[in-house]
Amino acid sequence: MTWHYEIKEFYDHTEDIEGVNIHYLWTPLDGVPDWENQRVTRFMPLVQPPPYSSGEAAIDETDSAASMAPRLRRKILKLPQEIVDPQSGAPTNHYLLHHYFEIFQDGHRHYSPLYTEELHTGVGSQPMRVETADEQKTAAISSLAHRVVKESKK
Repeated sequence: MTWHYEIKEFYDHTEDIEGVNIHYLWTPLDGVPDWENQRVTRFMPLVQPPPYSSGEAAIDETDSAASMAPRLRRKILKLPQEIVDPQSGAPTNHYLLHHYFEIFQDGHRHYSPLYTEELHTGVGSQPMRVETADEQKTAAISSLAHRVVKESKK
C-alpha cells in the first residue's frame, strides 16, 4: 500500500507551551468521526528556526527579538492513498481528514477547535506502479514541500 502524506504545523502562541499532540482520523465524505476507536495521536516536535535568513544579519540569542520568535512544531501525517467508500464499496481517493491539537501549557491541558479538511490524494489519476521505499520517501518529501498547511491557535 502506498501512502499520502500531509504536513501539519502548530505555532506556539506563548512561551509556556510545554508540548503539543495532534489527534487525527479520516472518514468518507459523509462520515462521522469515531474518536474513541479510530483516533491516531502523535507528538509534534519543535522545529528550530534558522538563526537568520540569507541576506539578514545574525541575531544574538540573548536579543529580545530572538526570544520573541514564534516556535514552530511540525508533524507529517501518514494517511491512506485510498479508502473504501461505504456507499459504493469501491475505493476512493477523496475523503475527509479530521484533527485537533492537544496543548500542554503551564501545567494544564487545552484543546484546539476541531479542523476538518477534504483530501483528494490524486492516486486514481495516475497509473499504479510499485515504487521502492527510496522513491516513496523522495516523492513524499517533494510533494510535502508544496503542501504545507499552517495552523495556529491565536
